[in-house]
Amino acid sequence: MQQEPVVHSLSGSLVALVEVEFTAQLEYRADDPFAVQMVFGADCALDESPVTWTFARHLLVEGLHAPAGRGDVRVRPHNREQTAIEFRTAAGCAVLMVRTADVRSFLAATQQVVPLGSEGRLIAWDEELAALTQERH
Repeated sequence: MQQEPVVHSLSGSLVALVEVEFTAQLEYRADDPFAVQMVFGADCALDESPVTWTFARHLLVEGLHAPAGRGDVRVRPHNREQTAIEFRTAAGCAVLMVRTADVRSFLAATQQVVPLGSEGRLIAWDEELAALTQERH
């Protein structure tokens, strides 16, 4: 049985010289149990194309309580009501402020699909290993 993805709308503001409001979708699928996607519409992109960032679900979980992440995506509490999500590229950095309650609601919905800590049971490890070794030949 194919599980429906979890999709939650998220709004917030881009931290900049002038506050810029944005909306995005947080998405989670059981067939990629370790990852979440944050999808920004064309109105948020410089080239007017939708932008998707994929990162570990655990970054959102950990980032609600303490700074999390060392790479292109970092999450940290800002205050009781807001969480900061930071996206880094070679061209620069964007810090987004979102409502912590929205992130908690999204994470609660994802845990109804795949409880935290059980993600590895959904991966067909033998198939993944076979695919990796076939790619090398």
